Amino acid sequence: MTQKIKDFDILDVRVGIFNYRNLKRIDWMFAGLVLALALVGLVVLFSASRGTTAGMPYYLKQAAFCLAGVVLALLIMCMDSRFLVSIAPVFYCGAILILGAVILFGVSVKGGQRWLPLGPLHLQPSEQTKIIVVYTLAWYLSLIKDRVRSLPFFLLAFVIAGVPGLLILKQPSLGTALALGPVTVVMLWVAGCRWWHLLMVLLAGLAMAPIAYQKLEPYQQKRLLSFVNPEADPKGAGWQIRQSKITIGSGGFSGKGFRQGTQTMLNYLPEHHTDFIFSLLAEEHGFVGAIIVLGLYLTFLLRGLKLALKASEPANALLAAGCVTILAFHIFVNIAITLGLMPVTGIPLPFLSYGGNFYMTTMMCVGTLLHVPVRKQLFD
Repeated sequence: MTQKIKDFDILDVRVGIFNYRNLKRIDWMFAGLVLALALVGLVVLFSASRGTTAGMPYYLKQAAFCLAGVVLALLIMCMDSRFLVSIAPVFYCGAILILGAVILFGVSVKGGQRWLPLGPLHLQPSEQTKIIVVYTLAWYLSLIKDRVRSLPFFLLAFVIAGVPGLLILKQPSLGTALALGPVTVVMLWVAGCRWWHLLMVLLAGLAMAPIAYQKLEPYQQKRLLSFVNPEADPKGAGWQIRQSKITIGSGGFSGKGFRQGTQTMLNYLPEHHTDFIFSLLAEEHGFVGAIIVLGLYLTFLLRGLKLALKASEPANALLAAGCVTILAFHIFVNIAITLGLMPVTGIPLPFLSYGGNFYMTTMMCVGTLLHVPVRKQLFD
């Protein structure tokens, strides 16, 4: 990987900025997995829309997000990744400014000031910042090449990810900020950093955990404490974890049936259309349905990794690794939270959880991954 980076010129755009012929080279297996997961998400959200009387049902809004996301993914697939990587610092600076604007002028919803009003829409810039950080790190690591093995250059990658991470924490949005850590670690590893540098950072992070805990908001501290002992506050901070496990367990082996889930229908489980959508799936379709969806996710991630391994250029390998890490982090953490294996941090599940901002981030990752084999075919 390090040797390849030596020969990479980030400003060399050899096929033009946009090429619609890339659509002929689409990886149909990966696209099929995306379509399958998107359809599962719409079906589950159709069930989650029971009882919604105000405004458009969740599944119809999600269908619109899905269509917009497909267009966005295909646009990214048709663009030259070298051009996108080369202008990443511009988007990075813009993201910093917008995150600052969120803190100053953002709209507060459910205790978090994370949204900027744009007419009838609310933009959540922290979501798009994740993919911008991936592109910016790909630019930086391609630029420094072998110097990633030098400690100052290695640490600067964490500064690049840390600045927007701190602004996101200020909103506060702990789950979104935490996603930037694994992305940075994986991309540094792919770039060829020293393993003991990563170990040093991980140990330093563990040592600072008690200090970080003191800096959390009171409700975030309660969530961590309720994870350790959910029974300490069963009707408060521990409610979601307890109800999620009850909901999943009540589904049994084959589930209660489509739109027959009582825990979610009676709203015992809050946020069952967003952060706890997997609990609804398990209640209605049981162990069998949950395993099928987990199998789809696993195949999706493995195919994404295979596309990353096909990359003919280091920057594309870095982009693919960063995108797979974002998606894998959300899948693993969200499902672990619903099973009570991790504290509640507000992490949505790709393709299933309701919400346009994260859906766009997911499809931007999909578009980036679809572009990787296209770039290889152009120069084979």
